[in-house]
This record gives sequence, C-alpha cells and structure tokens, in this order.
Amino acid sequence: MAPRKKNGTARGASRNAAKGDEPKARKARASINNWQSVGSSAARRYLFLSPAHDLRRDLSPYDRLTMLKKCRWAERNSGLYRQILADLVMYAVGDGITPQSHASTEENAKLYEEYFREKSRRIELTGRWSFSQVQALLLRAMVRDGDAFAGKIRNARGEAKLQLFEAHKVGNPDGPEIPERMWDGIQFGAFGEVVGYNVYRSDGRSRLVIGPAMMHICDHEYVSGARGIPLLQHSLATIQDSQELLQLELRGVKDGSDITRVLKKDGGYVDETLAGEISGNRAECGDLGAVAAAFGGKLLTLSPGESLESFASARPSPTFAGFLDALNRDIAQGVLPYEFVGDSSKIGGSSVRLIVGKAARVFGKYSQIVIEQLCVPTWGYLLGDAIARGELPDDPHWARTSWTTPKSITVDSGRDSANDRADLFAGITNFTELFAQRGTDFRTEMTRRADDMAFISNLARERGIPFELLYMPTNVAPGTVAPMLEQPAKAQAAGEAEPSEPEETNS
Repeated sequence: MAPRKKNGTARGASRNAAKGDEPKARKARASINNWQSVGSSAARRYLFLSPAHDLRRDLSPYDRLTMLKKCRWAERNSGLYRQILADLVMYAVGDGITPQSHASTEENAKLYEEYFREKSRRIELTGRWSFSQVQALLLRAMVRDGDAFAGKIRNARGEAKLQLFEAHKVGNPDGPEIPERMWDGIQFGAFGEVVGYNVYRSDGRSRLVIGPAMMHICDHEYVSGARGIPLLQHSLATIQDSQELLQLELRGVKDGSDITRVLKKDGGYVDETLAGEISGNRAECGDLGAVAAAFGGKLLTLSPGESLESFASARPSPTFAGFLDALNRDIAQGVLPYEFVGDSSKIGGSSVRLIVGKAARVFGKYSQIVIEQLCVPTWGYLLGDAIARGELPDDPHWARTSWTTPKSITVDSGRDSANDRADLFAGITNFTELFAQRGTDFRTEMTRRADDMAFISNLARERGIPFELLYMPTNVAPGTVAPMLEQPAKAQAAGEAEPSEPEETNS
C-alpha cells in the first residue's frame, strides 16, 4: 500500500479546497531569478555554515590559536609570507616613527622631545629594544598573529617601561569557569568597554591587567570582535597546498634526473655478452671490443626486441610555474599587490605607479595604527609620568604631538619632486604635508635650516667674504668677487687704517 501524501499533493489540495482553505504555498528556493548566492545545486557543494553571531562567539579561542600556529609555521617555511611581513614592517615603520611636540613654547617642546628620545633608547622592560624596535616587533606580531600587546609597567627602580606580550600570552584563565563578560582573555564592562586583559605568567598562572595599563595593537575588522584576526589567515590553506605541490614536484624532478637511460626488453634475461658491454668488460665482448678500441666510443649490441633509450624527464611541466604563480597571487590578494611583493617583471609604465600607489596606501594605514595604538599612548605615559614627578615642566599642550613616518615609497623620485614643488607654489599642498611625505618634520627641518643659514652668515662676516659666495656661488658673477676680496687684503698689507670722518672746519 502506497504511503499517504501530505497536503502538498493534488489530493491534499482538493481536500483543502473542499474545506474552503487556500493550498499552502511551496517554500521559496533560489533560482535564476532570485538570490543565487543562497542556493545550491548538484554542481555546487553545500556549505554547512553556522548561524551569524558576533565575532566574539564566532571566533573561538581554539580556532584563533590554531590559526596562530599555522601562521607561525607559514612564516618559517613560506618565502612569500615572510616577504609580505618584511615589506609591511619596513615601509610602515622603517627606522622608527618619531614624535614632534607641539607644546605652547619652543623650550618646552625641545625638552619634551629630548626626554622622550633619551628614554626611548631602552624603553622595553628587559632593556633589549629601543622604541623603534618595539614598533617593528609589535607590528610584525600583529600582522602575523592578529594582535599584540604592550603593557605600561615600572621596573625595579620605578622607571616607566613597556612590557611586550604576544597574542598567545593573553587568553581565558585556566579552569572550568570563565569570568563573566570575558571573551578570549579580554574582560568587558556592562557597556562594552574594555576593563582588563588576562595575561599568562611564565609559571602557568595568570593575572588581570587593567585596561588603561595595556595597549592593544590590532587592526579590528569587526565591530563585535574582541581579538584580532591574522592578516593572512585566508591564505593558510593555499600556502600549505603550494608548499606540498612544490615538494612533490621537486621529488619528481630529482627522481627523473637520477634516471639517465632506459633499457626496454621483451624478456628478463641478460646474457654474458650484453652484461659485459653494460659493465665495460671488453674481454667478454668478443670482437666488438676491438672495434670500439679502433674507432673510439662505445659500441653496444642488443638482442632482438631490445632497445636502449635516453630518458628525458617531462618534469617540471611548463604549466607548473604558471599554476604556482596563480597560487601565490591568491596568497597575496587582499594584503599587498602581488606585483609588489612577488614578480614585477610583467608590469610597466602606469601599472607600476598604480601598484606602488596601492601599496603606499596599505603602508600608511598600518603606520597610522601604530601611531594611534602605540606611539600616542606611550608619549602620554612617559611624558605624563615625568611631569608628575617634576622632572619636566608642565605645559597646557604637553600631549599635543605629530608623528613622522618613513619616507613615502615612490617609483619616480624626480617626477614626484617636481609635482610636489608645483603643488606647493600653487597652494594645493603645505610645507607640513610635503615634509611628512619625505619622512621629516617641517618645523625641525626649518629650525635646522635657520641654524645652517646663521652659521654661513657668521662665517662670511668673520672671514670678510660675500655671503653668496658660500651659499649660492653659482649666482655670483665672476668679475665681482675678486675686487671685493682684494680690497681688504691690500689694506691689511699696507697697514692703512680705516678712513675717519672729515673734521668740520670753522667758518
């Protein structure tokens, strides 16, 4: 007996119609006229996705730590991965991002900058790294692991220092119960504010560091996130696939290079004459040994059905390099242009400027992250502590600073410099922005320029030579310099005194 149909069939529809009810409409499904991104078919796999949650719930501590371990493996084994990390650190931080104080007086600004420069030489707790090295270490850790931390602490002498923590040093405390509102080591308040960070000690225990005492260096991609996501986590599977494919292809090439010739036989027996020829024993080759000795070279005889051929390996395939190139492009996409970190031989002209311009925007973004999340809080920590202790004078604008980043990357320095000068004269840009693109501070450079001009002026007055002869000698006419130099020399040789003013005569 056939099973009964549900109310979706014609029989069920007629029964519903007899009762006066409308037939139930079928559930809408994706089709060519609807949302293709939510449908599935026999040609496309079905994705088993979890419900949409906040990133704090979606990214579990286990998943984050697994990504962290794979990212560190990729850093140690993938050349492209290391190149991306090195470029980000080199062009975003370089030799260090330096501060310029905007205090109300020049004296205080100079004192603040000199104090910060002196304290930042060994600002890390262990005394191993300067502030510029701390910037590079934390940025590399943030890009590789997803986030990094720097704590504001004091050493045994009570000096303000920074203690660095990598991503694996912050997490939930060990134990079955996790404190309320704590997600992956970060404690939140009732309004979503950060209250503290749970830091693991070297002995296995943990402690809670209050929020203002910790700097969390992270590029947050989600509003609901607590921890950062490794920048290159999307490429981990591709990196592993490319490494395995490359190793397998290398093994195949080595195996093929080890085989030089192939002997094809109908049978499996090698007689004594053939064995002697293969082994080079001429005594067993009969008359063939004399022929080879007379004419030179090697003379081989094969039995019927046998052939000796040179082996030519077809590996690596001509298309294998292009396949690896496609995988490498997938790894670099979303971070930096592949032509910048990989192969730039296939681009030229305006394409180079486009690639360099996109890369410069990426470097500027990460420079700003380091400034806002590390440099500015560190300035406030060191200078605020010194002012509170009385080591520095107070100033209403002591916290106002600007930060000079490394020189902006360019592909044509001469062309860009000419455009910058034209924009400056036209009023499109200003001195501060122009000097910042070169990795310098306008006020600092102008002060140095004024000192140089004062030195040249004083030296010219001391030696009795024209100022233009020292500063811009190309604008001095050849016939005007010699007479000016000869007059003081002749007067000094003759012992003449400077002429005095004529006396007035009594009329």
